[in-house]
Amino acid sequence: MTRSKEVEKLYKKNYERDHKMVKGKFSFLEVPGGTLRFSYIKYDGDKTLRYELKDGEVYELPYMVAKHLATDVSYPVHSFQTDELGKPVMAIGRTVHRTGFQRLDFLEDDDFVPSKIITAEAIV
Repeated sequence: MTRSKEVEKLYKKNYERDHKMVKGKFSFLEVPGGTLRFSYIKYDGDKTLRYELKDGEVYELPYMVAKHLATDVSYPVHSFQTDELGKPVMAIGRTVHRTGFQRLDFLEDDDFVPSKIITAEAIV
């Protein structure tokens, strides 16, 4: 199989997975009890999808949207320390998740768990 056919086959597989509907509970971690309105598009040629989701409600969403809510809606928080010369340097970073999506239907490829990794940077 040529490289381009392999890439096209993988693209098709991912496209089908991303458009499959999944059921789960939406959590608006940043504004408990609030409503999140947003637009989403991932693939060229797809229509822009618009959503209005209320914290704590159960929804059926495309896999790609549910995964985005579960893992990608976040911001980094960095802390700084001072080195021996008094210069501020970044020491530790972490991610604060703004939203969550807890799957109610489970599959073997469930990768909706947000990362709890904290990165440590060397102080130079």
